[in-house]
Amino acid sequence: MNYAMILAGGVGQRMRSSGRPKQFLEIFRKPIIIYTLEKFEYCQGIDRIVIACNLGWMDYLNELIKKYGIKKVTGVVNGGKDRQSSIKNCLSFITHSGGQEEDILVIHDGVRPLIEEHIISENIRIAQKYGSAMTVKPVIESVVVTDHEEASFSDFKKRDDTYSLTAPQTFRLGILKKIFQECNRTDAPIPLLDAALAYTYLGNRIPIIKDNGPNIKITTPEDYYILKAILELEESRYVFGL
Repeated sequence: MNYAMILAGGVGQRMRSSGRPKQFLEIFRKPIIIYTLEKFEYCQGIDRIVIACNLGWMDYLNELIKKYGIKKVTGVVNGGKDRQSSIKNCLSFITHSGGQEEDILVIHDGVRPLIEEHIISENIRIAQKYGSAMTVKPVIESVVVTDHEEASFSDFKKRDDTYSLTAPQTFRLGILKKIFQECNRTDAPIPLLDAALAYTYLGNRIPIIKDNGPNIKITTPEDYYILKAILELEESRYVFGL
């Protein structure tokens, strides 16, 4: 069984959207979260969808799921106080709903609606083979890594070997459970903000999947307008057969 675990528990503080979480903002009269859910609804490799949502917006989300005919959703759970809590709550729901150790869990952000189906499918394929997978985007500009106010030559990193972390991240259910069990017994030197970081902190290596698509995360008002422009372009291509 392949599950999509959609994280939509944020409240959108950086979006300045008058209290409405960013995942529920509308573009062309459709909420961003629905654009995201449709990608997984239409992906043949996904069997079920579980969503982590802010408790106060659960009823509204369930109304949207019904309105837009998202059939694969089997559970909407409390999002928790942070990303890791949301993942844990989804994991617990899936486990108690009959999830098996070899099942595949594709973890994705509710505000990344431009994810392409072939990236989802590749995450599933790699995780089935190796137990885990992580989506990254090759950087297009030079990168400097330094904790000082100035840079030296060694701080410049080779662009061809540098990536930014996007989504999804994908794990076998049994591996994801083990990650959280072991991390609860360790004191990490930095916050383990996502499952891939926690997995590698425990000494593991994770295969990467390179994504060159426009898989942006909608965080700021600028991101919202970028997404709107991309969706309008995609619609124009469809209408005019470009």
